Amino acid sequence: MPKRHHPYAAGGNTGWSIGSNGLTAAGQSELLKDLGRQLQHNYQSILKEPAPDRIRQLLERLERAGRREGDEDH
Repeated sequence: MPKRHHPYAAGGNTGWSIGSNGLTAAGQSELLKDLGRQLQHNYQSILKEPAPDRIRQLLERLERAGRREGDEDH
């Protein structure tokens, strides 16, 4: 059976572009800032939702481990 080429594999993104190739560095920077603003606006309500319990528990464990590690360094 022949291998399938995945369109998002390395080097496989030649079929699309956001049209930033002709932009200056400042133009590309502004484009990325605008993209970030749009994403933040679109996902703002999701960012305000509390993290699921499992994620919150993992974050708490990481914080405790980081505090213990910091105490050992002193």
